[in-house]
Amino acid sequence: MPHLAKRLLFYVPFTILAASFLAICVHFHTAWPWHVVVHEDGRRTLFGTILYFEHALGELPLDVLLSAAVAGWMLWLCGPPAAKPGASWNIGIIALALDATIFVGATMHVGAHTAMLNLLQYHTRDSEPMIYGSHWQYHFLSQLALMLLPSYVAQVGNLRPIANRPLALITALALFALLTTIFGLSPAPFTNARFLGHQARELFTHALVTVPLAIGCCLSMPRGEPATEPVSKPGVWPITAIVACALLAAYLAFGIVLTRSQRLVQSSDWIKVICGHFFEHTISYLVVTVHSVFFYLLGARRG
Repeated sequence: MPHLAKRLLFYVPFTILAASFLAICVHFHTAWPWHVVVHEDGRRTLFGTILYFEHALGELPLDVLLSAAVAGWMLWLCGPPAAKPGASWNIGIIALALDATIFVGATMHVGAHTAMLNLLQYHTRDSEPMIYGSHWQYHFLSQLALMLLPSYVAQVGNLRPIANRPLALITALALFALLTTIFGLSPAPFTNARFLGHQARELFTHALVTVPLAIGCCLSMPRGEPATEPVSKPGVWPITAIVACALLAAYLAFGIVLTRSQRLVQSSDWIKVICGHFFEHTISYLVVTVHSVFFYLLGARRG
């Protein structure tokens, strides 16, 4: 992949976060907005939004699954990294410590019972009833699109798959199907205005920040063997994945327009709805990046 493209994987996310922070500062007329209420629920400050542990706990299964998909695409398209002995376990310890911190933080804030309800995908909004699997369905289409999104590396880097069997990627997609079976699926992700609006915003946020950061960190790692030689056309499966991702994004875009889902946002302040949401997923950025690197290194060991 060209050096400029690699740099953009970091430049774009950090520029978006910096622009969001600046927009919050200008909108609320302060250069120190940490204690300003910026979350759309009207209760959480910027600091509280960043350390929104119970939300991060609900996102954790989705984030770890996305990490596995990112690592799977990287292993398939770019080859394994040149891992030093013990590197995967060192990153694994960091990943486990991060997961434990999220659980402890959520438990301290809302109690163990509510924390477990978040982890088991019961929670969507504070104003909505706790329903088993509702949070998973709240992200179904956006999660699938995000798991397919890393295939764009094949286009940008002009690569083709270098492994015959993308086992890590297939495993991640199989786990997504299994967890969907466990948590259930209803028409809501496809037809409900609130679900469509949330999924569209999730895809927007993670496609611009989370996924590029995770891919950039994986690609920054040295590889023992050169990546595949440039070819005129990438393999058919990465192209298929890109098309599927684009179709899912288009479906969500048309869905929010047709159902007028913007009527159901929790705040009429779009700085809170858009910019605040980028900071609501701060922990997700860390989780997906760290776990992606861990799975990437682990895949190299298995290879």
